[in-house]
This record gives sequence, structure tokens and C-alpha cells, in this order.
Amino acid sequence: MQNAQTMTGCQLYTRLAGYVAPYWGMLALALPGMLVLAATEPALPLLLKLMLDGTLVNPKHELVQLVPLVVIAFFAMRGVASHLSIYALDWVSGRLVVDLRMSMFDRLLTLPARYYADHASDDLVATITADTNRTVATAAAAVTVLARDVLTIIALLAWMFYLDWKPALLALSMIPAIMLIVRLSNGQLQKGDRETSPMLDGMTQVLQESIRNYRVIKLDGGQQYQSQRLRSEVDRVHRATMKQATAKAFSTALMHMAVGVVLAVAIYPAAQQAATDGATGSFVSLSVAMLLLILPVKRITVAHLSRQQGLATAVSVFSLLEQEAEADTGTVVIGRARGELRFEQIGFRCQSQADTAPEEITLTLQPGETLALMDSALANLVPRFFQPDSGKILLDGQDLATLTLASLRANIALVSREMTLFNDTVAANIAYGAKGHATEAEIITAMHAAHAAEFIRELPQGLQTMVGEQGVQLSDGQRLRIAIARVLLKNPSILILDEIAPELDAESEQQVQAALATLMQGRTSIVIGAPSGAKGLTYRFVGVRLRAKEPTNRP
Repeated sequence: MQNAQTMTGCQLYTRLAGYVAPYWGMLALALPGMLVLAATEPALPLLLKLMLDGTLVNPKHELVQLVPLVVIAFFAMRGVASHLSIYALDWVSGRLVVDLRMSMFDRLLTLPARYYADHASDDLVATITADTNRTVATAAAAVTVLARDVLTIIALLAWMFYLDWKPALLALSMIPAIMLIVRLSNGQLQKGDRETSPMLDGMTQVLQESIRNYRVIKLDGGQQYQSQRLRSEVDRVHRATMKQATAKAFSTALMHMAVGVVLAVAIYPAAQQAATDGATGSFVSLSVAMLLLILPVKRITVAHLSRQQGLATAVSVFSLLEQEAEADTGTVVIGRARGELRFEQIGFRCQSQADTAPEEITLTLQPGETLALMDSALANLVPRFFQPDSGKILLDGQDLATLTLASLRANIALVSREMTLFNDTVAANIAYGAKGHATEAEIITAMHAAHAAEFIRELPQGLQTMVGEQGVQLSDGQRLRIAIARVLLKNPSILILDEIAPELDAESEQQVQAALATLMQGRTSIVIGAPSGAKGLTYRFVGVRLRAKEPTNRP
């Protein structure tokens, strides 16, 4: 498959068409509606001609009586065609956005840890949410232009040539003039967008800093300073926006002048001819057809200019879809491990020591022992989030590289400083992932073992209480105990504790220490930093790492 970065616009949209293929039936419903709208566009000038010629030339003609019914039937038909085409196209576009987002998210979940480390979370969220919308919207606009606007222009020009070829030629010359004006205008607007984007980033940064650091602002009296900073950024954005508005208003005025000149040149002779031979209907019909040309010409030009933006977002979408999934070269499936970890001449570089030679570490961690580290670099090698530069790690004598990721990670659990909870119920946060099938009795057992039963019972809906984003409804100690309950339910043989030392009150501190003592009992533990629950361990310094000398948590 060709790389998205090097694909042409046609190739990218051809690839996008593959996602549309399952919905060809609904798309087939949209296309006839757009074709009907395009083909009937000249009908309005035609109806005006019939009405004016009938009422002014021969008011008693029998066809004049049918004009109101024809008008109603005509607009009813266009209304039905418009409804079908808009609904069907929006439905297909909506399904396409859903499919792309789910494909991107499913791919994202399979990517290695290195990809997450190299890409900001906000950028990934924007790619999946905003870029998919822009890509699909651009493609939908292209379909609409091709299926409706091009045919509309052809039909209107054909009607104008039928009425009078001379004004029709002048109208034809109006098309490139309008396209040039729109092109220049959109060029200025896109330049303005590029200038405004960093200003919006600056405004966003001030907002995020103010929200994130509200305690410092309140304590140090920084409200006025932050308000001045935001005012400065907001004013810059306003000035840039007004520059864009000025360019847009000027282009609109220029377009009106160009259309006015063409109309004057084209319509004046037609008006004189109508005054001579009484063809008022033809004159009005020609004028309306010429005015109707403006909108589809403008839409075609704008769609062409926005194509580059659509291509840029399409590249980001398909670039994510092309990322290779996390390599799983292991073939050995293990059950519950005893927990013996042996690091044999492991070489790896810390990010802060990128220019130095990799450190080599050889040590053995017996089942139930605790290893304390100052950073997470070595710990990240155990679940194979990252690969060592040299050496190997063995679990119960088995090289980790030979184990399947699923069976390896089933033996490992992580409790991190983020105390990760999902915006779901307490029960769902305890019985998460592979343990989603756990019974209520098993969840309650884990809840009691984590010393979380008391506060969970006091929640409004108990285990079924929603915890909010990142567990915002709970205190740090409560979040930590729910995270511990999750690990206890999983019952891994290896435990990684990543800097879990929140500031707690005395009662919560005691509960958390008891929960951590239960959690670490009999498990091979890797402690990053020294959590409160690890008190009582004796450490000795080993390079940049600390290792427990006399573990107190042997089974």
C-alpha cells in the first residue's frame, strides 16, 4: 500500500471511496436527487418566461391558468429531491466519519508505547475528531460539486444560448472572472488562517495555564496579570479576524461589481430587443439564468481551493491508519507466573542520558521481592512497552521476547501516579478490561481487600456510582484504593507501582498503607519512588536504582 504522505489527491480519495463502498445503496439515493436539482435549475427562468409571455402577450391563454399548479408541482419536486439528496449524503458522510474514527481508534489501541511518547495526546485527539470531519466534508463537497453544480452550469448556459447566444457568451466570460475573484479571496483567507492559528494557540495556552494553575493564581494574586495576558491574546486574534473579514467583504463587493458590469453589458442589448419585439419573458428569463450562474461557479471555486486543506487532513487520517501495530513476536503462552525476574546485561538509555553509553544491569528479583527504582525506564521494559538496547529479561526462566504479549501482560499490573480511572461506574473501574466478566461477589471481595468498602458503600449508588472523568468525584485516597482493588481482582504475579505518593490525611494514609501492604504481599514488585505503603522496606543503592535488601513482603 502506498504511503499516505506521497499519495496524490485522486489516490487518497480513491482510498476514501473504499470506506464508502458498503453504503453505495444510500449514495445511489443521493445522486439522483442532486441530478434532479441540477437539471431543473433552468426551470425557474423557463417558468418566468412562460408566465410573463402568457400574462402580458395573451392573458386569456388557457395555459396561463395552469401556471400556479405547475409552480407548486415544480417546487414540490425540487423539495423532495433536495430532501432525499441531503439526507442520503449526510447519512453516508456520518457513517463514513464513524467508520474512520473507529478504524483510527482501533489502530491507535494497537500502537506501541513509543508512538504515544512521540505524539501529543491533544494532537491525536484532534486527528481522530476534527481531521476526520474535515476530510469527509471536503469529499462530500467534491461529490456535490461534480454531481450538481457542474451540471447546473451546463443546463443554465444551454438555456441561455437557446434564448440568445450573444448574452450567453458574455455570461460564459463571467465564470472565469468570478473564479479568479474567489480564488484571490480564498488565498487571502487561507493566509489569514495560517496567521491566526498560532494566535489561537497562544490564547489557548493562557487559558490552560490559568485553569491548571488556579491555586497559584489565587494565592499569589495573579488574576489581573492573567486577565491582561488573555486580553492581549484575544485582541490579537480579533485584529487578525477583522483582517480576514475585510478581505472577504472586499472580494464580495468586487464580485458584485464584476457581475454588475457583465449584466449591464449583456442585459442592456437584450432589454432593447425586448422593448422592440415585446419578448419580456425571454429578457427576464435570461437575466435570472445569468444570476443563477453565480452561486454554483462560486461553490466550484471554493471546493477546488479547499481541496488542499482536505488533502492535508486526509493525509493525517491515513497516516495514523498506516502505523504498524505493536510487534508481538512471542509464541509461548504462559499461565500465572511465579514472578522471578532476571535482568541479564540489560542495556538501555534514559531520555536524559541520550548521548551516553547505555547502562548494563544484571540482577535477579525473586518471587515476592521488591525492587525500588528512581525512574520508570527499567520498569517499562518488563511489560515490553519498550525494548532494551541489549541483553534480555527472563520471567521464571523464560525470555520475555518469546512470550505472547497477552499472556505476559496478564501477569503484570500497574498502579501509577495518575491513579487512572475511567468515566464509568466504580464496579466497571474495578472489573476493567479482561476482568469485565467478574461477578459482583468477586468485585466486593477485591473492594474489601483494598480497604475501599466503607467509602464505596457511602457513595450515592454504591458500586454503580459514576466516578466522573479521571475519578473527579473521589478523593486521591479513594481513587488509589479503587485502582488497588482493580489490581487485586486481576491478581497478577508482578506489580509496578509508579510514584504513588499522594498527600493524604492521616486516616486515608492508614487505609492506603494497609491496602498497599495487602497488594504487595507475595507479589514481585517494582516500586518507582517510595510510596507510603512501601514504608518498612530497607533499601540499598544500586547504580541509579534502589533494591530492597530485606523484603518484608515475602509470602
